Amino acid sequence: MAVTLAQIAALAGVSRGTVDRALNGRGRIDPKVAARIRRIAGELGYQPNRAGKLLARAKNPMKIGVIIQSVKTAFMSMVLRETEQAMAHFASDGAEVLLRTTDTIDASLQLAQIDELVEAGISGLAITPAEDTRIQARLDKLAGRIPVVTFNTDLPEGAKRLCYVGQDNYAVGRACAGLMGLALHGQGEVLVVAGSAKNWSHQQRVEGFCDEARAEFPGLRLLPPQTCEDDQKQAHDIVCGAVREHPGLAGVYVSVNGQAGACDAIRELGLRGRLHLVCHDLTPVNAQNVRDGLIDFLIDQDAHEQGVRPVELLLDYLLVGERPPAGRLLTRIDIRNRYNV
Repeated sequence: MAVTLAQIAALAGVSRGTVDRALNGRGRIDPKVAARIRRIAGELGYQPNRAGKLLARAKNPMKIGVIIQSVKTAFMSMVLRETEQAMAHFASDGAEVLLRTTDTIDASLQLAQIDELVEAGISGLAITPAEDTRIQARLDKLAGRIPVVTFNTDLPEGAKRLCYVGQDNYAVGRACAGLMGLALHGQGEVLVVAGSAKNWSHQQRVEGFCDEARAEFPGLRLLPPQTCEDDQKQAHDIVCGAVREHPGLAGVYVSVNGQAGACDAIRELGLRGRLHLVCHDLTPVNAQNVRDGLIDFLIDQDAHEQGVRPVELLLDYLLVGERPPAGRLLTRIDIRNRYNV
């Protein structure tokens, strides 16, 4: 009887998808785990028919659709770059990645892109969905035919996707409130710079921040959130306006793209070290602003994991029948400051 991936997985204590990646040199995997899997496979006499599978798929490659929104923002451009860099590797597995992007959050354009990819014959879809009832309805309907993985931002509870890859954005917002409370010793006025009502992750961060601040740091006086729509200049102007109206402003939480704009405002106003800033994403510009003392804390969310893992999950599901281990595969809440940036 032929040795199966499931048998190897059971002996190695890993999933079938991990075994598939280790034996076929695909995706990110711990080298020690990969070596153990290959050793077990060798001891069992496993003989993969990899060449035949690749030949069959080379003639008719499996198509995976990927839709990434807001690629003009610094972090999402990093996610896009990770996906693009992995496309050649996925192609070696007989998977053709059909990539579509939007510069901003545009639900109507996303709907057209979904339809275009379905018409192209995709077998699975990875998407950063806009917050729009039409998007959820379209993806729920599509999930009855092909698997859908969301990443970076999720759909509301009850959506019919295979899984989500990204941060728990409500928990991240809570963590940022805790960091702000520490920076301000629990006292002072705080401005919240919010993102787009079309992005559920943006909403979740702000809700988490405000809920935690009110519950655990009653001395923090939250100003009404203001929306910058992922725009650096708008974030700059919002911070400058808030300082004019509230000269004693002690902290700013930028929940979205807009970090550099807020830093520019702090620099121009001469408030470095006095106006404390908590924000997101370990981009080169943000890292330098941490070193320069303009950002107190930032939270990274792992661009590589979000750019590559969704396609890996779809291939595991479609090729070896491996379902994700959970409905939400959460990236770490990675806190950075000037000591570890």
